Amino acid sequence: MVSNKKLINIVGWSVFAIAAIVFFFSAERTGSLWDVGEFILGAYKLQVVHPPGAPLFMIVGRVFAFFGEIFSSKLSDIAFAVNMMSGICTAFVGMFVAWTTMIFGKLAYVGRDGELEGGAQIANAFSGLVAGLSTVFATSVWFSAVEGEVYAMSTFFTALTFWSAVKWYALPDNHKSDRWLLFSLYAVGLSTGVHLLSILTLPAIALLYYFKKYEKHTVFKGMLAIGAGLVGIGIIQKLIVVGIPTLWKNFEIFAVNGLGLPFHSGLVITLALLGALVFIGLKYAHSKGKYLLQMSLVALTLITIGFSTIGVIVIRANADTPVNMNVPSDAVRLLPYLNREQYGERALLYGPHFDAQPVSVKSEKRYGRVGDKYEIVDEKYDYEYRSQDKILFPRIGHGDPGRPQLHRMWWGNDKDVPGMAYNIKFLVQYQLGWMYGRYFMWNFAGRQNGAQGYYPWDKSSGHWVSGIGFVDDAKLDYDTSELPESMQSLANNNYYMLPFIFGLIGLFFHMRKRPKDFMALMMLFLITGIGIIIYSNQPPNEPRERDYVLVGSIFTYCMWIGMAVNALYMGFEKYKFKGIPAAGVAGALVLIAPILMGTQNFDDMGRKDHYASRDYAANFLNSVDENAIIFTYGDNDTYPLWYAQEVEEIRTDVRVVNLSLIAVDWYINKLRSKVNDSPPIKLTISEDAYRGSQRNQLFFYPPDNNSPTNIISALKLMGSDARPQGANPKMKGYIPSKNLIIPTNREAVDRLDMNYPNDPTAIAPYIPFTFPQSKTYLRKDEMAVLDVIGSNIWDRPIYFAVTCKNDKLMGVNDYTQLEGLALRVVPFKTASQTELGIYGSGRVDAEKLYDNVMNKWQWGNFDKKKMFIDNSYGAEIQAMQMAILRGAQEFMSYDRNKAVALADKYFEGFPNFNFPYDDGVYPFIQMYIQSGEMEKAKKHMRILAEVSAERLNFFDTGMAEDVRDNSFRREYVLALRGANNILNDVDKLGDPEFAAEMKALVGNWSLQGLNN
Repeated sequence: MVSNKKLINIVGWSVFAIAAIVFFFSAERTGSLWDVGEFILGAYKLQVVHPPGAPLFMIVGRVFAFFGEIFSSKLSDIAFAVNMMSGICTAFVGMFVAWTTMIFGKLAYVGRDGELEGGAQIANAFSGLVAGLSTVFATSVWFSAVEGEVYAMSTFFTALTFWSAVKWYALPDNHKSDRWLLFSLYAVGLSTGVHLLSILTLPAIALLYYFKKYEKHTVFKGMLAIGAGLVGIGIIQKLIVVGIPTLWKNFEIFAVNGLGLPFHSGLVITLALLGALVFIGLKYAHSKGKYLLQMSLVALTLITIGFSTIGVIVIRANADTPVNMNVPSDAVRLLPYLNREQYGERALLYGPHFDAQPVSVKSEKRYGRVGDKYEIVDEKYDYEYRSQDKILFPRIGHGDPGRPQLHRMWWGNDKDVPGMAYNIKFLVQYQLGWMYGRYFMWNFAGRQNGAQGYYPWDKSSGHWVSGIGFVDDAKLDYDTSELPESMQSLANNNYYMLPFIFGLIGLFFHMRKRPKDFMALMMLFLITGIGIIIYSNQPPNEPRERDYVLVGSIFTYCMWIGMAVNALYMGFEKYKFKGIPAAGVAGALVLIAPILMGTQNFDDMGRKDHYASRDYAANFLNSVDENAIIFTYGDNDTYPLWYAQEVEEIRTDVRVVNLSLIAVDWYINKLRSKVNDSPPIKLTISEDAYRGSQRNQLFFYPPDNNSPTNIISALKLMGSDARPQGANPKMKGYIPSKNLIIPTNREAVDRLDMNYPNDPTAIAPYIPFTFPQSKTYLRKDEMAVLDVIGSNIWDRPIYFAVTCKNDKLMGVNDYTQLEGLALRVVPFKTASQTELGIYGSGRVDAEKLYDNVMNKWQWGNFDKKKMFIDNSYGAEIQAMQMAILRGAQEFMSYDRNKAVALADKYFEGFPNFNFPYDDGVYPFIQMYIQSGEMEKAKKHMRILAEVSAERLNFFDTGMAEDVRDNSFRREYVLALRGANNILNDVDKLGDPEFAAEMKALVGNWSLQGLNN
């Protein structure tokens, strides 16, 4: 029999190897959505990502990106290498979880000093294997393992921190063993350069410390130990992560402003002071023989050394990389960056409810560089509320736009003032139930589908399921076995609740055999699950599912799944079934759980063939002319574009300007710099005029002036110190009219190839930006957009991405033309199709759109293979579909061959096996009919009829009418409309046999009330 130590290593590295292989075959081969593209480009070129940064992630990611460069000539393999870094980190997580589980298992069998033998040794090895594999195959863990984001590495440090602490706990109580505890805390310090998740292990580690170092244990002292761990979290956050930069900032301002020293001199003073404090403290502790104090000081020093990677952020910010979020180039700018001030704060202990109205504003001065000094250039504003509008432990303080209405929906009350009753209800039902309990069961029972779930009463999406028919039917209120193929999701994963049940068995086994160890593990489970929920204080309707932040809680429960092997083995022993055969049976039984999880999850977690994020980003960039400026709005139409440019070098001549960032001075000033092959953007308003809080708002004066005013003249006035007579002396600049115009430069129209193809005389004399009488001021972001357009439109093409919010166009819709996934600002007035929203803006340059779609656009492999397609692609998919539709409709008036070609490309790019047909495809079928392409019309009409028929049959027979109307109303209406359109047009095809076939499929449903 191999030694226990060797067996532990074999099991741990086996888990690592299995996970690494699986992640190799499931990791995305290019950039992905949300923040992934930003983190990959940040790692590749050591650029500064959004607050609070992730310097250690960038450093390690740069190493992986380097290997991606040297081992492949494909630029996308740089992204693959960074994505695999997450896979490797997660494989290590599985290994650490396996080792931790086996340590706890050994303690349960024979205690700290005994040795495992025979069947117990094998059973314990199986427990580690099960725990490790359950961890890496858990859906919330796997999600982060295949993309280059911080969460996999953060989970790595969390697992490493806890494993090393548990290893220390299991060793004899001597000074030599204490090095493992120091290593654990050093890992905590390093993790601050990635994410702060691992500091949440401190209360559990504090319990382990108490149980090992003290002989008499009481509940009260156990609570004190937990409190000490919580204090440790506070010390790291306030004393190190925020405290050291605050100290640096204060010394920096003193050194530069008071002593006349150069910038960054405060760092020297800060480091000298910290070094002196450490030296004096360690010398005192050593001389006095105060071992605990000495160990504490060493631990704090190690944590501080780990935190020092934050210096990379400042160094790279001073290099002014193309992506340099918030430009944290000195201590003064670093502190709000680390504090994530741009995202605001949510009160945790005492604060307003969602209906509270601010009564005043308090401000806090902010310094910035001006010349060779630091001066007050900005202010941080916080609203103040009446005490009667505040509540203790506020769970419902989300007053941002749209959220109060959502709160009232969850509350079921449209008029009363919210109080503690609803506060607790929201905590229990939404935050704990919907945003934790649901995610927990996703991982250990099963998942309904991949659609985001917003409300528990909507039975169509986001729920947990089990695969046990009667359980799921009762939970979802419909017959899940009758779900049509077109509504089935690859993200439907069924584990039959086996991981959940095995976890309960292991949990109760651990609680009975080692109650103190169990308490420490339970503390980790609670604080990395419910604790995070309490701290994050999530509002209703998050932009996306947030299960990936709860992985600490997930892998903790996986340890109990593993311990179920030991529980079964000990149970078998009671019935005289012992030894290695019993261990093998117990292990094989519980191993069913991770096997189920892995096989069920692979088809939706595997992203090896996904290229859509990169391809769709390239489609945006290839929709614009050379040296263009394109305004984007959200994460998924910005970060993938940055990635495509910075990593894969796609259309580096284009400048992507994000409308969510352009409200702040640092971003506006970044526009003045050359980026890659994109020339600097000219701005009329100066850098000084945009600085800090200046011109956060500018008022129209006189407020009723609507006379046409040249935008350049207006921008110069807005950027000046001029103010109307009698205005506030602090006021600088104003807007002279609500009708700002850009006079047309006809030479530039020709030079930039902007001629109206059919009638050059249709060029408008100017492009107007007309603001309603109700609007009294412009915000800084609106001024900056006007500045970019007015100062550059005759030098380079300017576009708005069609995924922008419609109001971001500031009423210039009629002066745009659709060329693909972007609307170009042009001096041609065309009435917009307002019923189509932003997609219907202005005119269509059909020829340019045709060339872009047919020759430049790519489809991310979604056109070739059946795959799980995340709903996060929805905005981009809809944008492409609408662009093709408008282009095809334009061609129907003068070139039906091209209209048909665009319809063909639509069905090629969005095949039914990945994008089930609904009424949205019918305009293309009508184009086929009108163009005489009857065979093509019949082909797609048949598919639409089959999909509509199976759905309508399900809606009519598989569920109650109220469930259909409350949860599937949209799908039901689209299916009815599809059927209605087929019945209206099928006789036009001149094929009676086909018409009879269609009528037999969809002719049995009443279409009354369709427009209700």
